Amino acid sequence: MGLLTLQNLATSLLGFVFLFVIIRWVPLFQYGVYSAVLVIVSIATTIAGMGVNLAATRFVALHGGGDDGKSWDAARKILLLSLLLTGVATAFLLVISPLLSLYFVKNTAWTWAFLIGGGWVFSASIANTFMGILQGLKRYAQLAKVLFFSRLAMTALTVALLYFFLTIELPFLGWIFFYVCISLWIFSSIGKNMLESKGDYKYSTIIRYSVPLGIAAIIAIFATSSDSVVVGGYLNPVSLGIYQAAISVSTVLGVVAVTPLSTALFPEISSAKTSSDISNGVRLTFRFATFVVLPTSLFVVGVSTQLLSLFASGEKAYLAGTFTLELIALFYVFVAIQTVLLVLLQAIGKTLEVILVGVVTATTDIGVALLLVPHFGLAGAVTSRVAVSLDGAAVTMYLSRKYMGKLDKPGFYFRSIFSSFVPSALIFLLSTFFSSRLLTLVPYAVLFFVIYLACVKFLHLVTQEDRTYLAHTLPGRLRKFADYL
Repeated sequence: MGLLTLQNLATSLLGFVFLFVIIRWVPLFQYGVYSAVLVIVSIATTIAGMGVNLAATRFVALHGGGDDGKSWDAARKILLLSLLLTGVATAFLLVISPLLSLYFVKNTAWTWAFLIGGGWVFSASIANTFMGILQGLKRYAQLAKVLFFSRLAMTALTVALLYFFLTIELPFLGWIFFYVCISLWIFSSIGKNMLESKGDYKYSTIIRYSVPLGIAAIIAIFATSSDSVVVGGYLNPVSLGIYQAAISVSTVLGVVAVTPLSTALFPEISSAKTSSDISNGVRLTFRFATFVVLPTSLFVVGVSTQLLSLFASGEKAYLAGTFTLELIALFYVFVAIQTVLLVLLQAIGKTLEVILVGVVTATTDIGVALLLVPHFGLAGAVTSRVAVSLDGAAVTMYLSRKYMGKLDKPGFYFRSIFSSFVPSALIFLLSTFFSSRLLTLVPYAVLFFVIYLACVKFLHLVTQEDRTYLAHTLPGRLRKFADYL
């Protein structure tokens, strides 16, 4: 898991570079079109996957410990099923591409962008299945290597080509290249075992598990994307570009802090023997979220203007997304809670509960966005996103209450919130009344984390158990940090 943490940090940095180049070099209107395609690809990839990647992790992990032949047979049939579902979904997207261009851009001149998006969907869905198989095999080090070097090659190649040929097609093709690299790399490692496997693993077993989770995932993606879809329909590509720029900056929080947890948590809980083991894992995960997600997100609240300025360069229109980024970051810890507990519910097979969470959050996002965006624009859209994070966290906590009996006492969480709030409030006041210039980003970051670590140490928040957990989570070179705390 330490390598996954390091990989996610490195990948988030590459993501920053990729986003930085696109926003700075591509005109705002074209970035809005890119954002529209990105939203559609996210939705279509989820539909194409239909929970198959989760089934790959589940069944490969389930049989990997005792019956490798059965595990490889399951992996092969899951991949074949993924190819079929992805092909159908991609074909449908290609057919409706003119309508999507008309909805988001108000004309059909950009149909070609959504057609390229079809290739993006196909490559992403297949890559997700391969990554699910690798997670099921618990080859975390290999997964980290594949993701990092594929992303590095994709970023370097796309940035280099954009320098000479400033065209919006290149980021689309870059993403396709990224996912193709992942699929080919993993296939070269495990393809022989899958192709040579024989068995009678039933497709019906896979489908019974994956389809309900796929439906839940589709509902969930609508819960997180409906606000962007509504913005694209009611407003224009420029407004969508501003909104998505703020969201893209905030998603790095998930890549850095939440993804390592959810990536490792799913196969571990899938193979957990007792409810007590699961409860203890949830408690440690909540502590990790408190130590990492909360302070990082509150720091982003204080420097939202600087972060958008970093990407926007001379395009001051992007600064209209400052309030959006502040509000998303302020409530991001609830997104983390919801994400982790959804992984828990998926891993233990609570499909109906996962679907219920998706229905509640999707209804909230669609309803609030349709109600507020026409009247309040981007402020209405971000309000719907915050509402989703709040009710999503509340519902998942209620449904997971059986496994939350070992959580720490409320006093620990109050002290943790205080430790993060104090430096965040100071940085926010400095940005508001002193300076929010880009040059203040680094000194504000140093000041924030020095004060935060002092509060953590003074309030004795870190225990010996946390030290052991952090030592397991962090890369080897950073484990001295756990010792210091």
